[in-house]
Formats: sequence, C-alpha cells, structure tokens
Amino acid sequence: MTTTPRDALKPVLLEIPDHWTPETALAVFELINDLRDQIWSGYAIAIQDELRRQLLTGDTDANEAAPPQDF
Repeated sequence: MTTTPRDALKPVLLEIPDHWTPETALAVFELINDLRDQIWSGYAIAIQDELRRQLLTGDTDANEAAPPQDF
C-alpha cells in the first residue's frame, strides 16, 4: 500500500489524559495555541487557498476538520 502526502495529513484521534493538573492542561493548551499561530504565520495564504479549493470542489476530506476558529 502506498501512502500519499495527503494520507499523512489525515487527522488522528488523540486521547487526552484525564489526570492532568490544571497547570499541565494550560501548558499543553498554550503550546498548541503557539504552534497554531506559528503555522498560520508561515502558511496563512496556502491554508486559505487549500480551504477554498476544498470548499469549491466539495472534497469530502475537507468536511472532516473544520477551519481554525479564534475564540
């Protein structure tokens, strides 16, 4: 079986431990948020273009993950 770059990018279900302290949970949350910001700063246009392409072509893989949202 051959894997494509697209296959490598499919979401993976991660189980979050239920024994973290609030401090650990906050540290992980901040790390993920910082990572997201770094990816966005380097790839914002490419990400927007890909989301647009997926929406226009009706690509079913695009419906598996919603675009990033700021809260």
